[in-house]
Formats: sequence, structure tokens, C-alpha cells
Amino acid sequence: MQVAGAVGVPLALLWDFSWESTIGVDLIWSPPHLAMMGSVVIAALGAAAQLNWHPRSGEVPLGPVAAPLGAWITLWGAIAFLTATLFDQWWQASYGLAAGLWPPPQLLKAAGFLAVTSGAWLTGDARSRFPWGASAVLALISVMTIPLLYANRQHSAAFFLAACGTYPLVLVAVAKSGSGRWPATRAALGYTLLLGTMVWLLPLFPGVPLVGPIYHPRDHFLPPPFPLLLLLPAFGLDWLLRQRPAREAARSGSSAAGEAGLAFFLIFTVAHWVFASFLLSPAADHWFFAGGGRHWPFFLQIVPGAETSFWPESDSDFTGLRALLAIALAIGCSWLGLQLGRGLSVLKR
Repeated sequence: MQVAGAVGVPLALLWDFSWESTIGVDLIWSPPHLAMMGSVVIAALGAAAQLNWHPRSGEVPLGPVAAPLGAWITLWGAIAFLTATLFDQWWQASYGLAAGLWPPPQLLKAAGFLAVTSGAWLTGDARSRFPWGASAVLALISVMTIPLLYANRQHSAAFFLAACGTYPLVLVAVAKSGSGRWPATRAALGYTLLLGTMVWLLPLFPGVPLVGPIYHPRDHFLPPPFPLLLLLPAFGLDWLLRQRPAREAARSGSSAAGEAGLAFFLIFTVAHWVFASFLLSPAADHWFFAGGGRHWPFFLQIVPGAETSFWPESDSDFTGLRALLAIALAIGCSWLGLQLGRGLSVLKR
């Protein structure tokens, strides 16, 4: 129940993104918002069901009750989300809707969503062979960085820095602590299915803009950008950390983190440098990839010809220095992922 609610969070957020990009009228009681609230409530109820008055080994006590650490994290996230929702109503009444992309209420909501999904990852994946909780965390990272997921920006330094500074932490932790032979690959597969489901299903439903200006008329819901190719670096990380255990045991933590971070950077960078060009080509202009530079929010004004080209970003060119920074971020995240993975292994025992 906790994991099901956590999986619903990024799905509801993608629906909300499509709703805002297609219809534009985003009331608090819109269907995506209700789905978002319902997902958080389901996750919180699943976490609350794990509270007990007789602490067991490995549980964290809080006053007279105890629960697994992941359950407490999810409950904290649910409280943060409720607080942020009320705070957001006051903020919009005081400062209006156009008060910045990440005003304080949205930051608090993002923290709440991350706590809800992370708590499910810590708790639910310890009981299941398929790491849906980790998949939800990966999906949430993509939702929170969705402007960078458009293929037009996948040659920019900002895209690679954001990816190397987030995804390796989760994938390495899963590879280190997961059950079975390919846990990180399974987590990346779950991520791909979650985002891909919304890419394939949302355009099946009719929807038209209800406010102006309208630069891109639509008659069906906008699909989100196609999922990132996390399956490829996840497979590489599983091979490094799971398929060569004897060698892994002989390495220091810094050596393993260095190899994992460099592997993620190389595989991810090469894959998306090529794949982004494909997504902008006519070959990707169909229901599966939703590419070809044809799907845009109705309110986004784009220079003619920019739909199918990479956007120049003078402050974010992918230079050699920024590539080194991306490698450093990937290695640092991999080191944190190894520490988290060891902790998760202890929780499972």
C-alpha cells in the first residue's frame, strides 16, 4: 500500500504536467491534484499501518510507538505535503500564481514527495524482489527536472550535470543492496514503464487549451518527454557491482565509487548524445517515442525551426571542464549510493 501510493505520486505529477500544458486551468480540485492527494494519502496509510506499540528489532521508536524508518519518512513527507498545500493557497492569494518557478510552497511539496517515495523505497523494496520504490524515486527525479528532459536540451551541460548529480545515487544504492542479480536494471525498467505509460496513454484522451495565448493548439493531452535511457547505465552498474563480487570486495569504497561514477557518465552521455538526435528526427514522430519536435505546451513560444534542433545555451555548453564536473558529481553520488546501499542491506537483515 505504501509502495503503491509512492508509485502514484510521479504518475499524478506527470498527469498534472500534461494537464497544465494542455488545458491550462489548474484548480486545486482538478483530477491530477486529486490523484496526487490520493497517492500521498494511500502511502501515508500504508506507512501508518506499520506503527505498533511493541517495538521490534530494527524499528525506530518515537514516543510510545515504533515503526520502520521508511514508514516514519513517508509519514513526515505526507505531513510536509499537507503543510505545503495549505501554504501554497496562502502564497497564491498573497503573491499570485506567477511568483516564480520554485516558490517556497513548491519546494516544500517537492521535499514531501521525495520523502514519501524514499520512505516507500526504504520499506517496501526490502520485502519485494522488484524495486518499485526505487523506480518511483527515479521517476520523481525526472519529473522534478522535466524541462531538461526535452531532447532539444540533451546536449547541454545542465542536462548532464543534473543527471550525474542525481540518478547514480539511487542506481548504485539499489545495485549494492537489491536482491537478485540485476536489481538496478529492474529499478530502471520500472522507471521506464512508469514514464512510458504516461507517454503512451495521455495522448489517447481529448483536451484543448482553455486560456491564452495559444502558440501550439492541441486537441489531445500532451505526452511528457520520453523516459531517459537509464536502463543502459543501470545494466553497467549491476555488472560492476553485482556480477563481479570477488573483485568488488577487494576494492575500497572510493575505487568502487570511481568506477561506478565513470561508468554511469560514459554510458549515459554516449547514449543520450546519440538518442537525442534520434528523438528530434522524423523517425521518432509517432506514438511510441512522441518525438519529432511536435509535442509542446500550448503556452510555450518557440522560434521557428527550434522545435527540431538543439537549443544553444551559451551558459551551459558541454565543455571539457563541465564534463569533468559531471564526472565528479557522478563519482560523488556513487560514493553516497554505496553508503546508502550498505545501510539498506543492514535494514533488510
